[in-house]
Amino acid sequence: MSAEAQKPKRRTSVHRPSSDASRFHMSKEAVDRSIGDYFHMSDLECIKHLARARWGSHKVVSCPHCNSSATHYWSASEKRWKCKGCGKRFSVTSNTVFANRRIPMQTLLAAVHVFLCGSAGQPALEMRRILNMKGYNTAYTLISKGREALVRGYNTGLISGVVEMDGAHISGRGASQKRGKPLKYRVMEEAEAQEDALLTNSARQKKRRDAKAAAIAAGGVLHPEYGNVFPAARRITMNLRKRGGKKGKGTMTTRIGICLAETPQAAEIMARQFVAIPESILSTDTGVAFSKLGKEFQVHLQVNHSETLVGPEGQHANNSESFSSRMDRAEKGIYLNIEPKYMNDYAVEMAFREDHNRLAPGETSDRFLHYALGVGLSHHFRGYTHGHHRNHEVLLTGNQYAAPSGPAKGRSPVSMANGRPPR
Repeated sequence: MSAEAQKPKRRTSVHRPSSDASRFHMSKEAVDRSIGDYFHMSDLECIKHLARARWGSHKVVSCPHCNSSATHYWSASEKRWKCKGCGKRFSVTSNTVFANRRIPMQTLLAAVHVFLCGSAGQPALEMRRILNMKGYNTAYTLISKGREALVRGYNTGLISGVVEMDGAHISGRGASQKRGKPLKYRVMEEAEAQEDALLTNSARQKKRRDAKAAAIAAGGVLHPEYGNVFPAARRITMNLRKRGGKKGKGTMTTRIGICLAETPQAAEIMARQFVAIPESILSTDTGVAFSKLGKEFQVHLQVNHSETLVGPEGQHANNSESFSSRMDRAEKGIYLNIEPKYMNDYAVEMAFREDHNRLAPGETSDRFLHYALGVGLSHHFRGYTHGHHRNHEVLLTGNQYAAPSGPAKGRSPVSMANGRPPR
């Protein structure tokens, strides 16, 4: 045997080409600030940082009481301003979702940074461990107030241009194995199978119709296209994504809505709420929810996902599918069993993450703070640990009642006898 033949064959491996997102996250531009940077800031530096995020300047600020903008009187001892117009005093977090905070400003800024470093979410329990917060409720309410600020400040306004639209099943999956319950498979017993085999076709069909009616009566939702019944906890996240003008940079803006089923009614409400329809092009799959709606747009691009991801003329809804994938990872891998009542809040959080996935965490944190400091006081999480809980669920087709979650006022949130802690 020749010496050439005795040489071991060179091992080869096939590498998947790097995406634009992965190249960005491996670059120097993906890192701009660390948690330690915030803890090295003085209180005054933190105030200036928050003021620039809220008002664009730490010198000319706006009074939250009378809305007058000026170089108001600064009190170094009190670390707040006195308004030149109405004479009232205010701090940088007055009349914001972070009003009446008890944690230091350095911890607040670090918490926002940690929250936005994860690609698919950040659990409050993990944040508590990282920042050594004394109570779980402190971390949970802080994150929840931030999500609420995004719902009220970020998930608003019309978009136009080439807009992708899609819906995805997001909750109510495997409900039988949640909260410590083992998964139960529906297995037909031998006697039941023999009985079913003796039924006529008409009797078997009647049995299935009765079972479907019983499921609907128990709170299930009928799928408009396939006719099957969803569990009562099942929700659909509808997303609208405006394509960016630069190739490889994904989308520019995302809008979110939650519904019980992907129906033409829900799609129409979503579009009319968030899209300048006459100036826009709609790109969707071939679902029945979009057929009628597409006629109102300039052009309706459709792709049949049962055949291909991209149509022959470049039709696709891949940006919408990307959001649905991130939301799925968040529910299954990070947040685990999101309550339907808060599904809209979590979905808007994922939309914000998806739209800012090509920015460094420091810049993303500053943008998040701009929304969090600009929507006023929290409506749903002030006094949450004292029993003040939201009693409705936000849906595209109209809000519906949702029972308060968590323990009542005065009861320990961590005692197993009082139910699970807030999530």
